[in-house]
Amino acid sequence: LFVVLFFGFVAVAGSAFVQSGQWHAGAILAGFQIGCLSTILIAINNLRDMDEDRSTGKLTLAARFGPRFARWEITLLILLPHAAGAAWCLAGKAQAFVLPLLAAPAGLVILRRVWTTPPGPDYNRLLALGGAQLLAFALLFCLGLDGADG
Repeated sequence: LFVVLFFGFVAVAGSAFVQSGQWHAGAILAGFQIGCLSTILIAINNLRDMDEDRSTGKLTLAARFGPRFARWEITLLILLPHAAGAAWCLAGKAQAFVLPLLAAPAGLVILRRVWTTPPGPDYNRLLALGGAQLLAFALLFCLGLDGADG
């Protein structure tokens, strides 16, 4: 939750507020989307390190609630940004919804692997893929939002 708040709402909506002096619903929505995608990295890391975290008393969500919970957490964090993005269509900015969908295949690969591969060092590749997905989503979103205005 902290990661969604900080890397999403604070970083995105807070930056928009600093620049405009106003809170914008679109910036809050974009903050939610980016925050979820940022949190995927922490969730994958926590699932990968779950056993070690438990043995050292580090109580991450994965360590507390187990691998099934962690996999569902990752699933929601991958799907929610795209589902929430449908709101851009209601705002007349469909490109800001459609273009980021091009980053969705990376999320589907992550989902397939976290549900079929036991946690371990192989998850390092998923972390890299999650970072690439976040970057691709953000760039495509910016292109879509810019194209929607012009």
